[in-house]
Amino acid sequence: MEKEIKRTPLGVKSWIGFILVGLIGQLAWAIENQYINLYVYSQTGDASYINYMTTFSAIVAAITTLVIGPLSDKLGKRKPIIAIGYMLWGVSVALFGVASYPILIKGGLNPTKAIMWVGILNVIIDCVMTLFGSTSNDACYSSYITDQTDETNRPMVESVISILPLIALALMMGLGLILGVPGSKGEAETQSEFASRIATPWLYFFIIAGALTFIVGLASFFLLNKDKTEIKRDDGFISNFIYGFKPSSIKNNKRFYLCLLCFFCFNIAIDSFLPYYLVYFQEGLGINGLNFYLVMGIILILASVFTIIIGVFMEKLGKDKILFASIIILAVSSLSLYFIKDMIGATIAGIFLMSSYLIGTTVLGVTLRDETPLDKVGSLQGVRMIMAVMLPMIIGSNIALAVFSSEYINEFGNTASMPDKNMFLVTLSAAILTLVPAYFLFYFKRKKAN
Repeated sequence: MEKEIKRTPLGVKSWIGFILVGLIGQLAWAIENQYINLYVYSQTGDASYINYMTTFSAIVAAITTLVIGPLSDKLGKRKPIIAIGYMLWGVSVALFGVASYPILIKGGLNPTKAIMWVGILNVIIDCVMTLFGSTSNDACYSSYITDQTDETNRPMVESVISILPLIALALMMGLGLILGVPGSKGEAETQSEFASRIATPWLYFFIIAGALTFIVGLASFFLLNKDKTEIKRDDGFISNFIYGFKPSSIKNNKRFYLCLLCFFCFNIAIDSFLPYYLVYFQEGLGINGLNFYLVMGIILILASVFTIIIGVFMEKLGKDKILFASIIILAVSSLSLYFIKDMIGATIAGIFLMSSYLIGTTVLGVTLRDETPLDKVGSLQGVRMIMAVMLPMIIGSNIALAVFSSEYINEFGNTASMPDKNMFLVTLSAAILTLVPAYFLFYFKRKKAN
């Protein structure tokens, strides 16, 4: 058992800044990564557009972080980039509701072209949103957290940050419940009728979410503490840009890159189901209306509670034990969801699935921050985005789409895809693969300690 470590205290202002800016950032990301998928599916009835959004936004996120991360290192400024980026991020969120089926129909397009352009426009808006989100959140907020914390308080901060996505999703669902989204299609209702009926509530949803993001961006000028990043005027931008890809960097930071490899495999497992699971619970399992909100609420609350508890005791229990347990639980719960068809069973398995996702992400996030060289925090955000975000999103989402067996002909004669249980087999396979780099990640740590 590891000895108890005295934590460096963080002030109230630091916690307020971490949580509020992180929460609203995750609200915007939850819209981009999950809730927007329900919206686009409601307007098109085709899961293919979900995959396009996931793939192209992942590429934009990686490129943006590769550029802005080293730039923020060189300038020594993250706080103003976070604040301005959040404000622009909020504007882009509000634009989603404009690209809806009824608006494009009123613009003169026929139904088939309207559905196609709903998909295309939302992919474009998603990329614009990702540009601002990755600039402010992935490149700068993530680096800002590393700058403001140390090894003694990071596990607690990381565990709190790791549950923010689920809290944000819960807030979204609460707002959605009030406004009447995501909604479900009536038995006698066509796809175009459903898309037209649900478009206005979605428009209000995006305007409110965008306004919240804009307001927190403005407040960030006052909420966030002063930057602790040293201005590195002697470092060239190009050298910082390529630092994370140099063989010497890999050699000098073996555990950092081994942790990235573990993140890579783990997030392939996560991104095989995460873009599609809300649609699957509604369409595949037929959980609609208040039952949908009830099931998701139970999953989100319990998974968040478990993650906080594990975060508090992470150092005592040991990161390696927690990570291995979360990977195994991820594999078992994903296999369970492949067979489960009832609401209660799906709820129980969903709790374990989301808990393992959050806890595993927490452990890997803490380990990655601990292994990040303090003078190259921003410069390494780009390679982190490629290995832990972009490639897993592209690979996981595309493999899941490829194994979907549920296709149907829509009312306009086009073939459309529907998420199905096969995606959980991809999650299972990737989870098992994650055990290999996870073993070596902590093997080298124990070897170094001895």
